[in-house]
Amino acid sequence: MAVFCLLCAKRFQTQKALQQHMEVHAGMHSYICSHCERPFPSHTTLKRHLRSHTGDHPFECEFCGSCFRDDGTLRGHKRIHTGEKPYECNGCGKRFSLKHQLETHYRVHTGEKPFECKLCHQRSRDYSAMIKHLRTHNGASPYQCTICQDFCPSLASMQKHMKGHKPEDVPADWRIEKTYL
Repeated sequence: MAVFCLLCAKRFQTQKALQQHMEVHAGMHSYICSHCERPFPSHTTLKRHLRSHTGDHPFECEFCGSCFRDDGTLRGHKRIHTGEKPYECNGCGKRFSLKHQLETHYRVHTGEKPFECKLCHQRSRDYSAMIKHLRTHNGASPYQCTICQDFCPSLASMQKHMKGHKPEDVPADWRIEKTYL
């Protein structure tokens, strides 16, 4: 007989599992990692975390052989191979393979920008966009032009930079010739 959390409707097989889950809602973290002393709300989350210290990745992808620490990450990874996109935006119908991708996408509709640059206060919808923005402050330019060896802070700026080169500057084996049928 399954039991359900009245706060979030999550399903559990035993009453004990439900009680451990309720500690999450109460903010209790009674399971402590012996390696780094980080607290966790359940034995399951602590066990999964311990794999980060041991390097144990027991969940293997049947398609490519990549290994993961937990079955949830493996399930998400397998969607790369299967093309499954179970998370759909109620606003526009766009579909995503991972839940956090849908959550980030919702910000397009709401206008929410929760990530703020501490230096100039510019806001971004997602963490990776904020990391790219921070490069403008620290001068990090990881994209190097293979023609002139200049550096650019983002892939988009590198693409703009490349358009500035004359066609004859681009090596012949890199050129894309237009063909007409």
